[in-house]
Amino acid sequence: MSSNWFNDLRFKGKVVDKYMTNKSNLVRLIVFTAIFSLCFINLYCPFDSMTWYEEMSRPKYFLVSSLLVLVGILVIAFSRFLMYRFVRKHSLYYLEYAVWVVAEVFVLSACYTCMTIAVNDNLSWWSWHDVIEVFKSANINTFLVILLPYSVSWLYFSYEDKKRRLQRIEESMKPTKDNVVLQFRDEKGEIRFSVASNKIVYIESADNYVIINYESNNKMTSFMLRNTLKRVAHELRDMPIKRCHRSYMVNFERITALRRKNDEVSLEFDIVDIKEIPVSKTYANEMTEAFLLYSGRKE
Repeated sequence: MSSNWFNDLRFKGKVVDKYMTNKSNLVRLIVFTAIFSLCFINLYCPFDSMTWYEEMSRPKYFLVSSLLVLVGILVIAFSRFLMYRFVRKHSLYYLEYAVWVVAEVFVLSACYTCMTIAVNDNLSWWSWHDVIEVFKSANINTFLVILLPYSVSWLYFSYEDKKRRLQRIEESMKPTKDNVVLQFRDEKGEIRFSVASNKIVYIESADNYVIINYESNNKMTSFMLRNTLKRVAHELRDMPIKRCHRSYMVNFERITALRRKNDEVSLEFDIVDIKEIPVSKTYANEMTEAFLLYSGRKE
C-alpha cells in the first residue's frame, strides 16, 4: 500500500530538467562547490576545526581545510556520477532529486563527523553525546555549505537553458514568405510532396508514416508520406513548424490563439473544423514561449 502511494506521488511529480543532470553542468557544479566550500571553511571555520590542533597556523589550517573539501568533493563527484548514469536510462523526478541531495548531506556529514572525532583529542568515539553533537553540527554546516553553491548553480543553469532555448526559437521562428515551398522526402530520400509552407496546418504521425494536413482551396486535405516524425522535424528545424507532442507538429503561422489552464495547453487555428491537437506537458513551456515570440514577429 505504501509502495503504491510512493509510486503515485513519484509519477505525478515533475521530471528534473535535463540541464540539471547533463555532464558539463554536473562538472561545473562540482568545481563551483569545491571553490565555494574552500572559501567558506577558511572564512568561517566550521566543525570547530580551528581547535583540532594546538597553535594551528593559517597555512596549516588551509591544508586541513583542503583535505576536508577534497573528501567532500570526492563524495559529491561519485554521487553525481551515479546520478548521470541513472538518468541515462531512467527519469529522475524532483522528489527523488531532493532525496538524493539529502542523502549527499548525510553521507558528507558522516565523513566529517569521523574526521572531526579522529583528529580532536577532546572527543571520543565511546561517547554517544560527542558523536551525536558532532554529527548534528556537521549536518547543519554541510547543508549551509552545499545550499548556496547548489542554488546559485541551479539558477544559473536555468538562466542559461532558457536563454539558449529562446535563441533557438528566435532563430527558427522567423515568419516565412507565402512562396516558400517545402519539399517532403520519404524514408529513401526521394521527394514525394511539395507544398507552400503557409498552407500546412499540422503534421501527425501514423506508425511508419506521417500525415501532412494542409489547406487547399479553403478546405483541409492530407498527404500520407512514408517517413518518421523525428526525421521530418529535423528537416523542418528552421521552419515555424514545431513539435507539440510526440505524435504531432503544428505550424505557428496557422495558430491564432493558445490557451493555457494549469498544465493543459489548447490551440486554436485560423481554419475551422480542425480536430483538437494535443500538447504534451513536455512541450507546453516551449510552445507558449514560441507562440508569444512568433506572434510578436508577425505584428
